[in-house]
Amino acid sequence: MAYVSIYRKYRPYDFDGVVGQEHIVRILRNQIKTQTIGHAYLFTGTRGTGKTSVAKIFARAVNCANAINGGACGKCEICKELAKPNNLDIIEIDAASNNGVDEIRELRESVKYPPSVGQFKVYIIDEVHMLSIGAFNALLKTLEEPPSHVIFILATTEVHKLPQTILSRCLRFDFRLVPTQSIAARVKYIFDDMGIKCTEDACLAIAEAGDGSVRDALSIADMCVSYGEGNVDYNVVLDVLGQSNPNIIIDIVECTLKGDISSALTLVNGLSDYGKSMSVLARDITKMFRNLFVAQNVIDCNKTLNLPSEIVNRLKGITGYSNDRILQCVDIMSTVEANMRYSSMPRTLIEASIAKCADPKANVDLTGLVTRLKAVEDRLANGNFSANAEAFEVKKNKRAFSKSACCGFLIKATRDMKKFALYSELTELNKDNFSLDGKVVQIRPSRANMADILLLPEYFELIKKLVVDEFDGVDDIAVIQSDKIVNIDDDIAYVKGLFDKDIVKIK
Repeated sequence: MAYVSIYRKYRPYDFDGVVGQEHIVRILRNQIKTQTIGHAYLFTGTRGTGKTSVAKIFARAVNCANAINGGACGKCEICKELAKPNNLDIIEIDAASNNGVDEIRELRESVKYPPSVGQFKVYIIDEVHMLSIGAFNALLKTLEEPPSHVIFILATTEVHKLPQTILSRCLRFDFRLVPTQSIAARVKYIFDDMGIKCTEDACLAIAEAGDGSVRDALSIADMCVSYGEGNVDYNVVLDVLGQSNPNIIIDIVECTLKGDISSALTLVNGLSDYGKSMSVLARDITKMFRNLFVAQNVIDCNKTLNLPSEIVNRLKGITGYSNDRILQCVDIMSTVEANMRYSSMPRTLIEASIAKCADPKANVDLTGLVTRLKAVEDRLANGNFSANAEAFEVKKNKRAFSKSACCGFLIKATRDMKKFALYSELTELNKDNFSLDGKVVQIRPSRANMADILLLPEYFELIKKLVVDEFDGVDDIAVIQSDKIVNIDDDIAYVKGLFDKDIVKIK
């Protein structure tokens, strides 16, 4: 007997076997139970989500003599007859090859004849958007007022191509993309039924590759069974899909974020030599940047990512990078695959994009500039006023220490930074208040209480950072407090000296 592919062999026969379309199944069951069956239905949605399968199940259910919970029993004579491929009451028409006016005219003639077995004659028109304008016009009247024994089910993946006159005459059901977890559970059930050994990670990878389509996922599962010779694990799925080892992709992502372009390009070269498709590699890198973003922002990210636990743990361990930085990489890499169709050098596109992700200066578009400005804002907010090597690669040459240079530099720096309280205190110092002892700059304030002010943690740390960053051979500072006894008259005399005229005592 000829081999039957998995998606055909395990096509659902009743409503219980439909995956991920519970909202549609519930409505159809209730319509059958309450005998409120419509005359025209429109099933729309992406490929592989169950439109044709549900149409056939519904066609059998409306004709079943002993319907159970709105579904066909599968045991009565009507169900047995309708299960035969040559039955005359369920007519499936491919609109892609029967899209002319003549075919629709023949359909209009055939609807006059009553069903041969059941109560209804069901016409399933697949890919109905392929009908010509003339064919749609020929169908209109029959679709609006068909004989009482006729039900039309129109199925399409491109509902926007249907005329509004057709849409208004149908009950519309939108088939959703099937959740990854639901597809994975279905794949696991099928493998167990076939006696195939499989891992949970492999089922999740197959379901993820299906991208919401059960049929696509089962087609991938079929290839994995043949490739793995009855034993399907995560590496088998990666080989079948042509995807790269996720650990290598994480290494590329991590090297890129660190700015290690050399290591990142070396890893890309290794994958290229191994024969990996550059378009698949670009997609894998983009998805891994997205996975990293999810891992850093979603608390329970394991369910969201659908990746092996060790891969998720690696992503969680990559820290210290802002969302803006990661999203910039996603934005850059997401354009690579689209550009590859117009380029004869796909590898060069990937390498150039990785370089842009690794070095913000290489990305001169608006996104890159915003990311660099955001990095500057973050450093200023944290009190880090030195240029960050990651963003600017600025190497400043320090100058030799001198008393006058140190005094003037501190006054100017605090003024430019708008630290006016500290600036006003430093303006009272002169070069004689500074000295260098080994690698420590010593500051001896003129006034006794000034030392207490300069020793405040906020001021002390700022002065230390400024001096150490500016002068060569300086590692620290020290503020020397005066041991002189404070005389209140000295302070009064100092205050009086600030003014040109005598202080008037006011009673």
